[in-house]
Amino acid sequence: MNLPDRFHALTTLLHAHEPLWKPAPFCFPVLPWESQHPALSQQLRSLDDNNVRQLESDQAALIAWLEPHLPELVHITALTEVAALHATPHSYPDRFEHDIPGRKWQQVTAFAGCIDALDSPVLEWCAGKAHLGRAIHHRFRQAVTSLEWNKALCEDGEHLGQQHHCDVHLQHCDVMSPAADTFVQQHQHAIALHACGDLHRRLLQLTAQHGNTLHLSPCCYHLTSNDRYLPLSQTAQRSGLSLQRDDLRLAVQETVTAPGSVARLRELKSAYRLGFDLLQRQLRQQDHYLPVPSMADADFQQGFRHFCRVAADLKRLPLPEQVDWEHWEALGEQRHTEVSRLELPRHAFRRALELWLVLDYALFLEENGYRIRLGTFCDRSLTPRNLLLTATRQGTDLSQ
Repeated sequence: MNLPDRFHALTTLLHAHEPLWKPAPFCFPVLPWESQHPALSQQLRSLDDNNVRQLESDQAALIAWLEPHLPELVHITALTEVAALHATPHSYPDRFEHDIPGRKWQQVTAFAGCIDALDSPVLEWCAGKAHLGRAIHHRFRQAVTSLEWNKALCEDGEHLGQQHHCDVHLQHCDVMSPAADTFVQQHQHAIALHACGDLHRRLLQLTAQHGNTLHLSPCCYHLTSNDRYLPLSQTAQRSGLSLQRDDLRLAVQETVTAPGSVARLRELKSAYRLGFDLLQRQLRQQDHYLPVPSMADADFQQGFRHFCRVAADLKRLPLPEQVDWEHWEALGEQRHTEVSRLELPRHAFRRALELWLVLDYALFLEENGYRIRLGTFCDRSLTPRNLLLTATRQGTDLSQ
């Protein structure tokens, strides 16, 4: 199936099932679709914790479990299947991966291994400490310019580059600023591993303007200054699918197995936020969700009462002198149990939504004279954000 056909099929699928994947159980105590699918709602609520964990971590099992209730999902697996790219192994010097977390280093080498050849200088976008840039330089012996807005990371990256004798130079630069334009050139390969939201969309637009080759693995599509998603391609603009910023979060909700302590903290945060949500609804006499900004882990680790007081201060919500904290904490835990089950139908559409977004990028570049190669550069167990989009201007060898 070519890119436009797959995009149109995904658009049809997402349109048809908006009532299932758009409303977030975190925000709605009762979901609109539950009245249309009472048997599904009942079976979801009756799942035990082991069932939930299994379905959450196994997309194929989740689709199979949902199909009796939603038979149209029989097509979703084929629509979201993306072939693995061929990876060429490369030997790096001893301690080359020093200072790089193990999972990150595996992602870097997998990404670099799926690039067939580089015959011109490289621009690394949102580079961090330029771990990818150093791997690319060692593999292809091309000079790398790495853009990073965090000055401390630039300094660390420069030191690592010198230590390993790499022709990699970090530039302290905000990629959203006009200054970034000056680093983008026509005869150049732009690389970006897990650049977020507006940052990778800016790179896509500059790529189309300058005609350089692009190797991009996007991430965090919801990190945008716009309240709603602004499609890049004319095809997506005509699709009629309207996405708000919060809708985009669904595309990145799949995570790989986390350490037990991390998973427990994530569950605690969810339960505390849901407990506070129920409390604020009663205090404000308004039955709708009140978003609370991100908070430090310490605010959760000091107990439910402390968390609620900080959250209430952030939202300028007066708290009464007497609050039955144990009652609201228990309700929050109960709501977390419900939400983790009612999220499952939404999660069946995570990859479909992510692929729809990436195909918008691909079609945008096609409309600007590019040839596209799209595949996965690693298994999802290493990172669910494993899509690699390679774009080369027509008339250039796609392997470069």
